Amino acid sequence: MPNSTKVIRNLQFYYAKLDKPVSPFGTAIYDLQLRFPKERVAEMTPFGKVRQVEDGQYAINVTRKEKNAKGQKTPVRIVDSQKNPVKDLIGNGSIGNVIVYQYDYNVSGRTGTKTILVAVQLTKLIKYEPEGIDFEVIEGSKETTEAQVDF
Repeated sequence: MPNSTKVIRNLQFYYAKLDKPVSPFGTAIYDLQLRFPKERVAEMTPFGKVRQVEDGQYAINVTRKEKNAKGQKTPVRIVDSQKNPVKDLIGNGSIGNVIVYQYDYNVSGRTGTKTILVAVQLTKLIKYEPEGIDFEVIEGSKETTEAQVDF
């Protein structure tokens, strides 16, 4: 397969790590889970390892390294339906399109096709809102010393 760039439309986004890279395996990457119904499994298989997820849908993850071979940062472009930049964090269930770049590789006898996330277009943004318990702001001192701790 020659190198190619493709648009994949009408996907749900989950666990978006696009604002700052993560390093789950030692290399800093941007990561996005793409979800879709069973009817699209054959269409999505060329882009990654398809697996069934907890809500009965299917998913693949697409990634992009934080830096290219020259050491330059390579953030994922994120836009709205009018191609305006989006700075909001993407929450689970957001809907949109992605642009991916694919190329074949042959390294140390291992061959395959690599898919790289290039850009995200949001057609329905669900803003990420942290949930759960958090601390309250305590008025007074900015620091706690051992003398202030009372058990």
